[in-house]
Amino acid sequence: MIPDLHRIERACTLLAALPAIVLVALAALAAGPVRAQAPGSFQHLSTGFPLTGAHQVARCESCHARGVFKGTPRQCASCHTSVSRVAAVIMPTNHVPVTQPCESCHTTASFAGARFSHVGIQPGTCASCHNGRQAPGKPAGHISTTASCDTCHRTSSYRPAFFNHTGVVTGTCATCHNGTSARGKTTNHVVTTASCDTCHRTTAWLPATFSHTGVVAGTCATCHNGTSARGKTTNHVVTTASCDTCHRTTAWLPATFSHTGVVAGTCATCHNGTSARGKPTSHFVTTRACDACHATTAWLPVRPYSHSSPSYKPHNSSVTCLSCHRSNSETATWTFAAYQPDCAGCHAANFRASPHKKVDSPQILYTVAELKDCSGSCHTYTNSTFTTILRSRSGEHRSTSGGF
Repeated sequence: MIPDLHRIERACTLLAALPAIVLVALAALAAGPVRAQAPGSFQHLSTGFPLTGAHQVARCESCHARGVFKGTPRQCASCHTSVSRVAAVIMPTNHVPVTQPCESCHTTASFAGARFSHVGIQPGTCASCHNGRQAPGKPAGHISTTASCDTCHRTSSYRPAFFNHTGVVTGTCATCHNGTSARGKTTNHVVTTASCDTCHRTTAWLPATFSHTGVVAGTCATCHNGTSARGKTTNHVVTTASCDTCHRTTAWLPATFSHTGVVAGTCATCHNGTSARGKPTSHFVTTRACDACHATTAWLPVRPYSHSSPSYKPHNSSVTCLSCHRSNSETATWTFAAYQPDCAGCHAANFRASPHKKVDSPQILYTVAELKDCSGSCHTYTNSTFTTILRSRSGEHRSTSGGF
């Protein structure tokens, strides 16, 4: 009976506590449901530690380990170390020994691309760090030298390097410029035993300047053969003349060719677009030789065009080539072809019959076909038999007058 008594006592205790449990539950319901904070709604700036760079995308628990927020370190080295409770990138074992804080060189955006301030570094002490262990040192192919790094290199950028050739004895370039210690002659260099500084300057390797003093005229191809030095290009004018016939030692271009002895009218033998420059596609269509318009001293400007047609009459200055040669051809374009090659071939529309009387009474007028050469109505006849001249007059029109 005693065990039953104990069960009854426990049941009575639970019944006595039931009203209190119900009251707590009702109070919780009255207070409303508990809402979790929306992701990303927390303003980290309010902690006094703004998130920048890679910290903005890091998971909260990567810094706040095991849900502990209070006491999270704020200094780089407190997290980025092997003994930290935070899972973060640590300083590698081959890092330059330094006592400065991480942010002196790195940013939160990326560990790579660190920038070190050399302010306060004593000149000549570069190798204290740049020894190949703590920081990059001289590569294996570096010029053999005992000079300090900052003699040639700058702290702002390792390249390009600047070497001061002051004091280097003339003619000793190959001591360093031998292809091993420093850049030497390339495989396609002009074959020569002259020292580098004969052609090159210490301020710039290129352009090189070669003194042709003493080079015998007509011997250019000894070097300028396309192997030792630049030779004739594949599209060069076909010639057996020496280079210096047209080119100068001071400049390869422009070339000057002496046309002395070239027979007039034979220009196209060379000026055919292959051996030498020929007529462009937009050139005036003609079968004449180049020297009919062009001079050997200069391609442009062209000389005044000489009309070979016996039908051509000189015109005043207002008439241009295109006024007649509208098809860019030597053949003129006749507006009224039936009257060519006379004046009316172009000016038939300008003809007025009334001033051109052939008989006064009854009035008979000349036609444009009768006066197509613009010689004028020279004779006025007494009647329609046109046998007796009443009066004569000289021609009224001149091609150079500029009007009718």
